[in-house]
Amino acid sequence: HYLVSPLNYWRKQGVKQRNTWDAFLFNWFVLLKRQNVVDFIENMYKEFPSERCSGSYQFNSPALVLRDPDLIKEITIKKFDHFTDRRTYIPDDVDPLWGKNLFSLRGAHWRNMRSTLSPAFTSSKMKGIFVLMQNCAENFVNHFQENEKDLIVLETKDTFTRFCNDVIATTAFGVEVDSLKNPDNEFYAMGKRATNFTSLKSMIKFLGYLVAPKLYRLLKIKFFDDDVSNFFRTLIEETITLREEKNVSRPDVIQLLMEAKHGVIRNEEENKLDTGYATVEESIS
Repeated sequence: HYLVSPLNYWRKQGVKQRNTWDAFLFNWFVLLKRQNVVDFIENMYKEFPSERCSGSYQFNSPALVLRDPDLIKEITIKKFDHFTDRRTYIPDDVDPLWGKNLFSLRGAHWRNMRSTLSPAFTSSKMKGIFVLMQNCAENFVNHFQENEKDLIVLETKDTFTRFCNDVIATTAFGVEVDSLKNPDNEFYAMGKRATNFTSLKSMIKFLGYLVAPKLYRLLKIKFFDDDVSNFFRTLIEETITLREEKNVSRPDVIQLLMEAKHGVIRNEEENKLDTGYATVEESIS
């Protein structure tokens, strides 16, 4: 009853939805990897083509699927003040690494972080970051050019995951790694663990926060393992300390946070100053 009864919510609101058992089972198909998440969402979208919207569920939590462009505009623009936040899966007092990332922040915290990060995406800032990305791309190409074999066989997902890992390491965290020459480097290993959302362990944690959030919060069950959280926190803290002691500057996100830590970030394109001290704690704590 606890699992099935909430799956009649949209029907009671006069919104079309799948029958109760289908709504219950389809989430499990995704959890058990019997259906791809993208296909699952596409099927939801196409199920009621004549409706402006339809009802769906994330296990026992109701979710509204929008189809009509005018309705989408109404919610995302005209009535945005009523639909400001994303759903919170894991609160920041339980798992700060999850709860304080940009996609999980809510209200004033999100607005402050947005004002801090916006100057990072001006064309002048991006040009500096592109140089770092170019270095990664050159290392990537050189790795294969140095291979004397006429035919190179590779697993594309793993190969380009490693390239993206190196780009993130240098542009966001301010460290240089080469995950092709050094495939077992710690940054790649920890990053892979942090972004593995499809393992059985991760799935069980997600399911628990969807079905029994109060229990998981009471038990303080984190999504990220402590050694993963501590690795990235220590990496950022040590990088900031080193740059402050050596007076080193580098065109990356760490530098942006350091500028915010001192109370001000200059938006070079718009010639204005953005304050952002409070948001640094959200990023590095």
